[in-house]
Amino acid sequence: MKKTFRSIIFLLFITLILGAAETESFPEGAPVIVMTHPTLFQVKNIVEMFEKDIIPLKSLVLLGIYHEDEFRNDEEAKAYRAAFAYVEENGLSWVRFRKLAGRVGIEDLFKENAWTSQFKAIFASASGIIFTGGMDIPPALYSQQVRLLSEPSTPARSMVEVSFLFHLLGGSRNPAFVPMLAGRRDFPLLSICLGLQSLNVAAGGTLVQDIPSEVYKQKTVEEVLAAGPDGIHSIVYLEKLFPNDGELAYPFHRIRLGKDSIFLRKMGFSVNDRPLVATAHHQAVGRLGANLRVTATSLDGKIVEAVEHTQFANVLGIQFHPERHTLYRKGFWQRQKTGAPLDFNPLEFLKANHPSYAFHFAIWKWFGNAVATQSKK
Repeated sequence: MKKTFRSIIFLLFITLILGAAETESFPEGAPVIVMTHPTLFQVKNIVEMFEKDIIPLKSLVLLGIYHEDEFRNDEEAKAYRAAFAYVEENGLSWVRFRKLAGRVGIEDLFKENAWTSQFKAIFASASGIIFTGGMDIPPALYSQQVRLLSEPSTPARSMVEVSFLFHLLGGSRNPAFVPMLAGRRDFPLLSICLGLQSLNVAAGGTLVQDIPSEVYKQKTVEEVLAAGPDGIHSIVYLEKLFPNDGELAYPFHRIRLGKDSIFLRKMGFSVNDRPLVATAHHQAVGRLGANLRVTATSLDGKIVEAVEHTQFANVLGIQFHPERHTLYRKGFWQRQKTGAPLDFNPLEFLKANHPSYAFHFAIWKWFGNAVATQSKK
């Protein structure tokens, strides 16, 4: 009977989440960070970084947004429901969720459409936005055919996020469109991994659909791994060589920082710094979208690792992953290959390789301070 009662309460909680109104109110004075794809892992990233002061804010509302059609994907639906349960079970009243509704065709993504009013309502309440990582974008969104190694398994998500980014920033697909950030030019927007790729597509750019085969002409996993740490961009290659090992560490590689970049201007780093970053992508920016410029690359200069917007000062897209909460755990141990001991701690690794830890911390300090400033306006 108690189990049934708890189940009913949980279902009511989920119903309230899924039916959240666009006019939802937030605590006065609390910065609101909007985050796409609020799965359990992504929510934990923000919760743990906030609680450990990696994100330097005194208070916070996290608003996770998603599209109703994402629940048609069983794996995505499971990940969202796990996030809803985590928030409810831990009493995280400062974490909210909002569902977007309606369908839009590719031909209408880059103009006002059925999502426009919802985007405007979300943006009006936001102090900053994070576009998170995930699966590949359907190549049709950037006018390409689907290559054999592409994995566009979350099309509903890609459609809504590319359209939202276009509404925020504008782009070459519709040059006359007035973007939302035109009225809030210093608004902080951080796009991570898939988020960077979505940002570039929204601005009218294209993607490299598979880095090893298209950029480096590699045909096997062994060839990729033989390139060394700075030539490995995804854990998927380790997973293919060592399947069923859930304790493998994500690969890290160094990046080269651009002279005129947020990393130098606002975070205090030098062009000579080579921070190590966690990497997990097989696709990359191809042709650059409108009003974007490259501000970090791989060491060989072939892979775009960061872009900034030429019109909006606090728009940053990064191809790497500083948001993973596992990077900031003292007691979290992994192995670097199957058969190796569990003796690799990402936090120790970053701290031992200056300025890697400082670089990760600086990204969140920059974003948190920009969010705090925006929330006071």
